[in-house]
Amino acid sequence: MPFSELQAQDRAVGALQAALRRGRLHHAYLLGGPEGVGKGTAARLLAQAANCEGPGARVDGLPEDACGECAPCRKIARGTHPDVFLLQEERVMAKAGRWEPKGGRTPSREIVVDQVRDLVDHRLSMRRFEGRRRVVVIDPADAMNVQAQNALLKTLEEPPEGTTLVLVSSSPDALLPTIKSRCLRVAFAPLPEPIILAHLVAAGQPPEAARLAAALSGGSLSRALGLDAEALSERRAALEGAASLTAADAGRWVAFAREHGDDREAAAGLGELLLIWWRDVLVAQAGGAGLALAELAPLTRRTAAAITPAEALRRRGLTERLLGALRQNAAAPLAIERMLIGWFHGR
Repeated sequence: MPFSELQAQDRAVGALQAALRRGRLHHAYLLGGPEGVGKGTAARLLAQAANCEGPGARVDGLPEDACGECAPCRKIARGTHPDVFLLQEERVMAKAGRWEPKGGRTPSREIVVDQVRDLVDHRLSMRRFEGRRRVVVIDPADAMNVQAQNALLKTLEEPPEGTTLVLVSSSPDALLPTIKSRCLRVAFAPLPEPIILAHLVAAGQPPEAARLAAALSGGSLSRALGLDAEALSERRAALEGAASLTAADAGRWVAFAREHGDDREAAAGLGELLLIWWRDVLVAQAGGAGLALAELAPLTRRTAAAITPAEALRRRGLTERLLGALRQNAAAPLAIERMLIGWFHGR
């Protein structure tokens, strides 16, 4: 059945299916969690299940899953069902021919107030055409600017009868508190690395690159798929360069920081990979198996033998501090340099 498309999201799927079984869908949901874990798919499947006319449909309530084969299910999958709306960033909708910005201006990367007003004043003001339930999916909801969020408030408080709004967000805390408080939150978890690894290998990635991408994915399949072989190779080389630095050569620290601080995204990628590697060092020191970066095992074991577990843990903490500084828009070369100084001369 269609909800089986979602992997490792049993709790989230269970919450949605329980509401479907009771025939009591909430008027507004906030599906929150990392990118690429199935939130958008879940929103579409919920709309299908709410309108399914297949063998599982019931007169006295809603089916708990969609058949995926009936006319409403197929229309929703194609994006042509008249009672299921998808609200996206202005530029995405304009490119698809589903929205034209007023005044001929260039479409923005946001969901703007005019889009929300069009939804509320026109689409939601009409009666349903054919569906059992009208569903509005806003994805990504955190793309709504403040004015757009405020324009949606009244509808979230008092939605039209037979209507469910589904907000999909990878950054739900970026939404206004007034928006979050009016939605029933459904949390989506990061995907386990083995699932991501299996997808990457099935997509044709070499096993070594797939393992590294899965380790760096943060539980997001889309993020893992976005890490190409060249980027992964560069990050691995940067990690090996960092691991080769010594306390005696401060000049190399400065050069390393300048080289790898030119690109903030690459600097963050290096920090994330270093976190995983320091974890592997601690695992090796404890005599454990199953290193996340198995191809770097010789380097990991040499480092594990050269320093104490307390020192490895301290350096991992300094690496976390690097990532925190980059999130606060610190200058990347200086942030990397501070981390290296802390590695070799910190207490």
